[in-house]
Amino acid sequence: MTEVWKLDNEYYCLYTENRDIMRRIKRYYKDFEIMAEYFKFDKLVGIQYKVPIKRKRSAFHLKKVARFQ
Repeated sequence: MTEVWKLDNEYYCLYTENRDIMRRIKRYYKDFEIMAEYFKFDKLVGIQYKVPIKRKRSAFHLKKVARFQ
């Protein structure tokens, strides 16, 4: 599951449980900040990122990529 929503006038939030998207963000999107990490039984389940408003298109593109995998 991958979701994107507006946080305020400067940021969007992106939440993902998709490991491939987590790897892409770590490799290519250095300006995405981790807001929260979600664990279940000591295993990483999902990450929530804070995305600058200028990267809105990138965030929504990552959401679409998750849908087709």
